[in-house]
Amino acid sequence: MKGHSAERVVSMISSVKFLPNPFRFLLVTEWVMLISCGSLAVVEAIRGHTVPFQHISILVLLGSMGLILPSGRLAVKVIYTALEISLIFYGTVLGYLHILPTLYLIVVMRSCFLFESLGRWIVASLVFILFLSDQVKYVLRVLPATVDEQINFGMHIAAETLVFGLGIFFVLQLTNKLLVERMMRQKLADAHKQLRQYSQKIEELATVQERNRIARDIHDSLGHALTSLNIQMQTAVKLWEREPVQARSFLAQAQELGKTAMQEVRTSISTLREDAKDEKPLEARIETLVDDFRRGTGLAICSNISCCGLVSQAVAKTIYRIVQEALTNIFKYSQATEVQIYLKTTQEWVYLTVEDNGKGFDPNQNRSGFGLQGMQERVAAVNGQFRLKTSPGKGCRIEVQITGVNESKNVSAEIKQKA
Repeated sequence: MKGHSAERVVSMISSVKFLPNPFRFLLVTEWVMLISCGSLAVVEAIRGHTVPFQHISILVLLGSMGLILPSGRLAVKVIYTALEISLIFYGTVLGYLHILPTLYLIVVMRSCFLFESLGRWIVASLVFILFLSDQVKYVLRVLPATVDEQINFGMHIAAETLVFGLGIFFVLQLTNKLLVERMMRQKLADAHKQLRQYSQKIEELATVQERNRIARDIHDSLGHALTSLNIQMQTAVKLWEREPVQARSFLAQAQELGKTAMQEVRTSISTLREDAKDEKPLEARIETLVDDFRRGTGLAICSNISCCGLVSQAVAKTIYRIVQEALTNIFKYSQATEVQIYLKTTQEWVYLTVEDNGKGFDPNQNRSGFGLQGMQERVAAVNGQFRLKTSPGKGCRIEVQITGVNESKNVSAEIKQKA
């Protein structure tokens, strides 16, 4: 049992931590109050009494305790406060410190740094009770003999008690306000630090998004041109021995595609440096894309484009890239012979479908590459809807719907009709 008790005591002592007084000017205020008390003690000694070394020692010890305040366990804080009150009470027993309620105010002030609201009011109430007991002892010792003197003396005691009570209340409120202000400043500093972290994360996220956008642009534009170029070169190689004239035609187309690839690279670099310039209308760009792809691959592509309103540059670019990527994927993977492209735009919405009669695939299987992922990301970036309908042996259908602020009542019927 003794071993366990000793270990408990050692553990408590090792867990004791002390912190400096958080408010330097309050510590200076305490010292000024203690010096005033010490000055009164010296004055008392000059009047013929013995020099109050014990009183001075109590004041010095109280002042030294204000340099550091305990933190951590509640028991340590209670012991610290009890030691302060015991020193003051010992001073009252010596017969001098009973006229110095200032010391009690110092205890109340320090309790605000040690305890929560309930603990502060408990310390304040205890201090006020001790002060009242000192007042009662003082009254019983020096009570005047005459009634008039007793009345005046009673009024003096009552006024002194009232002032002391108001002093406790003022000290509690002042210290609490200072602590709240300090806490708010700390929270504000933490909020600023967190805001800087959020700002850095947003900047990093914007960088990642921009990198993804550039990757999609390069994949959709340059990848399409290089795929078509590869097709032309393969066809020219096969025809070179038997039909060199036709092979030269494919090589000429390959040369044009090479120029197109270079132009796409220049366009991507230019986009990184400046805002995009005015381009051809969306329907003209898609028609050119379809014609080039039809000549280069031999696929039967049927397009139905109806542009009844102007669309934003972001939406137009999204639609163009999706058609481009869809045609590239169809040629590379679907083994299709026919492709149907339907595009209708108004001032309020855009609807696009790209459908082929190829071999299709299982949409639940994991798919690698940037094609479908890039299309989904592009549509999501303009707040649109992307739908993929396919199954093995039944071709593939891509649907894109981008709706503006005012939704058209006819868009649902149009979609159902085409579906």
